[in-house]
Amino acid sequence: MRNDFTKSPEYTIQSDVSTKEETFCVTGMSCSACAARVERAVGSMPGVHRVQVNLLTGSMRAAFGPELSAEDIIRSVESAGYGAALTRQAPRVARQNNVLKRRFVSSLILLIPLVLLHHLWHGSTAAVVQLLLTLPILWMNRAFFIKGFSSVLRGGSNMDTLVALGAAAAMADGLVNFLTHHRGELFYFESAAMILTLITFGKWLESRATGRTGQALEKLMSLLPHTATVLRDGQAVRIPADAVQVGDLLQVLAGERFATDGTVEEGYSAVDESTLTGESMPVEKSVGSTVYAGSVNGHGVLTVRATKTRAASALSDMIHLVGEAAAGKAPISRIADRISAIFVPIVVGLSLLTAAGWLLAGAEVAFALSCSIAVLVISCPCALGLATPVAIMVGTGRGAENGILFRNGEALENLQRIRTLVLDKTGTLTAGKPQVTAVHPATGYTTEDLLQLATSLEAQSHHPLAEAIRTRYPQAAPHEATEHCYLPGKGITASINGTPCAAGNAALMHELHIQLPPADSEAALPPGQSILYFACGGEYRGYIAVADPLKPDSPAAVAALQKLGLHLVMLTGDSKATAQAIATQAGLTHWQAGMLPQDKEQYIRHLQAEETAVAMVGDGINDAPALTRADVGIAIGAGTDIALESAGVILVRSSLMDAVGAIRLSRAVIRNIRQNFFWALFYNCLAIPLAAGVFYPLLGWQLHPAMAAAAMGLSSFCVVCNALRLRRFTLLPPQRMKTITIKVDGMMCPHCEAHVTKALCALPGVAECRASHQAKEVVITLSAEIPLAQLHGVITAQGYKVL
Repeated sequence: MRNDFTKSPEYTIQSDVSTKEETFCVTGMSCSACAARVERAVGSMPGVHRVQVNLLTGSMRAAFGPELSAEDIIRSVESAGYGAALTRQAPRVARQNNVLKRRFVSSLILLIPLVLLHHLWHGSTAAVVQLLLTLPILWMNRAFFIKGFSSVLRGGSNMDTLVALGAAAAMADGLVNFLTHHRGELFYFESAAMILTLITFGKWLESRATGRTGQALEKLMSLLPHTATVLRDGQAVRIPADAVQVGDLLQVLAGERFATDGTVEEGYSAVDESTLTGESMPVEKSVGSTVYAGSVNGHGVLTVRATKTRAASALSDMIHLVGEAAAGKAPISRIADRISAIFVPIVVGLSLLTAAGWLLAGAEVAFALSCSIAVLVISCPCALGLATPVAIMVGTGRGAENGILFRNGEALENLQRIRTLVLDKTGTLTAGKPQVTAVHPATGYTTEDLLQLATSLEAQSHHPLAEAIRTRYPQAAPHEATEHCYLPGKGITASINGTPCAAGNAALMHELHIQLPPADSEAALPPGQSILYFACGGEYRGYIAVADPLKPDSPAAVAALQKLGLHLVMLTGDSKATAQAIATQAGLTHWQAGMLPQDKEQYIRHLQAEETAVAMVGDGINDAPALTRADVGIAIGAGTDIALESAGVILVRSSLMDAVGAIRLSRAVIRNIRQNFFWALFYNCLAIPLAAGVFYPLLGWQLHPAMAAAAMGLSSFCVVCNALRLRRFTLLPPQRMKTITIKVDGMMCPHCEAHVTKALCALPGVAECRASHQAKEVVITLSAEIPLAQLHGVITAQGYKVL
């Protein structure tokens, strides 16, 4: 299935049902070569099916058979020269920042007088003082030497190897010069100390910047409260949120966050669910309503029955998905892995070749050694290793903040190459729930007469059309109906006060010899609607039209997707007439009707056979085969669990417009990664010749080893900063907005504000709405032109007066 985490082609084999998956925290990695070494060590173990190491988060996910244990995996990592522990998260960023900061500040305090002495004080005594100042710097930054040389002893190499070799070479040259006075007053103690100090500074800046890439995940985690109030024997008891069990009664006060998902048992309130849905409008909650962990209770006290533990809540699932995607690798990252695996040995060879070349050319030993060390230091592949993970982490975090969850890096990368987007109709383009679209009483009868008859006949029915009528008109007072007779495929008959009545389609009316007016026949009515005719006492009383309407933003989303250059196709199991009507309303020209689940899967298979990358958007169980078959499955967040599990991308807010944002974000992330790759490779291609002194004979350019260290750190810092630009990326294309303010009288409380806001936001073209009963006004932001009279009419229909 395509929602598995990205598989490394070198270390993937077929797994069985007994495969275990665990997440480990790995310490000691400093570059992509380290991550590749850990992957090789664990991936070569018999019984390991999949392994994936993420340098940025310091985490590793491994899938292995029952013959292995987590301890075996940890020992394998340790044998490669790194540390490992079994954990759900890798909380190393803050700790690493502090360690690097202390190392840099301490080294800098000693480096400043060392540099001054190097330039201002010469002689043997000065050399001894410089050596004494250098030794503590070497000791504080000994991690470079330990990791670098231990990696070589184990048959590998990494970034630390280059730094250690450069600093050691400079230090060795300084010691030889100090002991033999072979080159007079020139000592390299200062170069060794500066290399270590500047690279530590660069790694500190890099760590601070990369730490910011995970802020979206940390923000989500902070939304889960640590404690909850549980009602036990009539008493409110404060307990850790992790201790809440399914079935516990929770008391949630105004302003508090819900500790877990549950159902309201008592109380009424408006709840802010923006953490899950991204919608700023509070949602009214009463007895029987579902609430979610992390949501904020607006006012009033709610008694909630826990239906899930905190770890199984919807917000915890979202956090887990974001963490998995951020820790995962995109296929494009394999380029960096392959380069890093051979980069360090090549650089060492170039360094030796540089020294030998200058010595053969007659240059002084000091010059040849300086160029050789500069090549070692400036060529560290940090920027190359950071190019992919920082962009993926920032991108997935940015998506999560906007209700778009990427299951893994593969889905994030594949989405940007999609050229055909297949759309399900029900629940994707449409609301997914039938709604009353027209109430048309027959001549001589009123709307109230028809609604009373309809609710009387449909009071006990579980048919979706009956549910739509009861939901739309709950205030209608039904009469008691008896002698119900359900006629499958036709409708229902019953007796009301001894009078035979019926509700159903035209075929039922024909059987009962009820004459329909020509204007009310199904052929004369707009397609795409289900018509329910009503009759009582042998007389036609009228019809009610029910349809699954388009979501307000579907036409705009379709237009935006087409502007992205995508070929759109709608697939539905509905009739041709309904499919055509919905497609026309949405602005689609390609559609297929009467499609069974297997037909949808076959259709996508056919598109892929034409070498077209295909994505599928769906929400139901019947969409699962097609979602799995597609190159990228996109699930609407309100869909079934099966649909969500089959998809690589989840749209939490159930809005097709978020599919536009997901595709735009995917393209921006991959573009950012390519920019990072270009910078890292271009930088090295330019910097290595400069460090080797290639330009010295013509232009007199020579790169001092200390400056090479600073330049190397700057390269990594630039890559991270480029990725951080994604935090400000606008997911949806800019729209021309218009804001209007309407004065309204009659709003008395937040409930009134919620009623007005909900009604106005349901209008297509309303981007945002804010109502205030204190200011007696409603501020509406429009993304499309809406007549002012229509806005006034919506407010008036809610029982409020427009001033």
